[in-house]
Amino acid sequence: MKKIEVYTTPTCEDCKNFKKFLNDHNISYTDYDIADHPQHADTLRKRSGKNLVPTIFIDDKIYFGFVFNRQEIEGLLLT
Repeated sequence: MKKIEVYTTPTCEDCKNFKKFLNDHNISYTDYDIADHPQHADTLRKRSGKNLVPTIFIDDKIYFGFVFNRQEIEGLLLT
């Protein structure tokens, strides 16, 4: 089972699409809302060097955005 963590904000459409994808496929994940919890934004900058949402961590890989990485992410999570 892969460890999935995603850094999001409530107003981010790409974030919502990624979480819907995970929920539709019953894939468990940890969601870190950087808008409501500024400490998560600090952690995100330390881990990725950026402050972009969604930032998706799947095991040891980092993806910035879902739309641009959808094919690779689906390949990792649905096979």
